[in-house]
Amino acid sequence: PTMLSARDLAPAPAERRLQFALGVEETELDPAWHNFVETPHLVAFGDTESGKTNLLRLIAKGVTDRFSPAEARILAVDFRRELVEWVPEEYRLGHAVSVDQLDEYVQGAARAMTTRAPGADITPARMRLADWWVGPRLFVLVDDYDLVASPGRSPLDPLLPHLPLGYEVGLHVIVTRSAANSMRGLNDPLVRRLLEVNSPGLLMSCPPTEGYVFGNVKPRLLPAGRDSYITRRSVTQIQTAF
Repeated sequence: PTMLSARDLAPAPAERRLQFALGVEETELDPAWHNFVETPHLVAFGDTESGKTNLLRLIAKGVTDRFSPAEARILAVDFRRELVEWVPEEYRLGHAVSVDQLDEYVQGAARAMTTRAPGADITPARMRLADWWVGPRLFVLVDDYDLVASPGRSPLDPLLPHLPLGYEVGLHVIVTRSAANSMRGLNDPLVRRLLEVNSPGLLMSCPPTEGYVFGNVKPRLLPAGRDSYITRRSVTQIQTAF
């Protein structure tokens, strides 16, 4: 479909609250799932009006539908102010519309993640339980990351050490970025680190002239919401729900 309502998506089983249906996949038109347990983060590149902000709205809706404010909070990095209205106030850890605001929020989040780091007494069996800390999971939704980062530095740098143990410490970073100058974006410390820890990539409509963004997947011009969900092992075309 060229338009798919989020209301038409199948809900995840109750025991899999961190498994989100992003849309439908191309082969069977079954739900296209993103599992925030197995892959706690996500990166999306796309052209203007390709569906990047809609993706973040969809994830915000998934968080608020499945968790209470005591169980999950959202930090909306939203310089264009197109996302925040989709995050109820009781779920907001913060709404950053400037670099100075973002610095403050990220420093606080990084300190919280440091207290959640597993000690030497945490056994492998407990790692997936993540039962040694209390508090809400944090979903950091970053819209138009190209407006946020500057060459050689990102305000989100304090979170970089915590990305490898994202699920275990309750941290989930979802970043969208313009396709323009995408090769430069791939060299950004945050984007590079997210890809190094095997975060899937979503490649939305993108001019072929931008070159390869994720591996050997060639960019294409696509309808809004159509994208390739790219992991190390597979590439699946999906239609993101609206």
